[in-house]
Amino acid sequence: MTRRPKKQRIVRKAARTAKRAKLAKRVKPLAHPIDPFIVAGASALELKIDKAWLPAVRSHLEVTLRHGTLVAGFPLPDETEPAPVFEA
Repeated sequence: MTRRPKKQRIVRKAARTAKRAKLAKRVKPLAHPIDPFIVAGASALELKIDKAWLPAVRSHLEVTLRHGTLVAGFPLPDETEPAPVFEA
């Protein structure tokens, strides 16, 4: 088996690097990790969210998730009822 000339290897490596850079430019990173969740929720509810409102929606969702984490992390005894029970 013969090796390729050094110049060919360098040219091919440069071409691969350029191709990777071109692919990386196509994929736009999201501004925030919650954005896909917002987009999925909006499409599921058939809502259109204006780009100008996205930061406000994001901040409200962050607060809601933070509060949910606090509530879910609060330990409750096993005897606790999930809702008031009315008996006659």
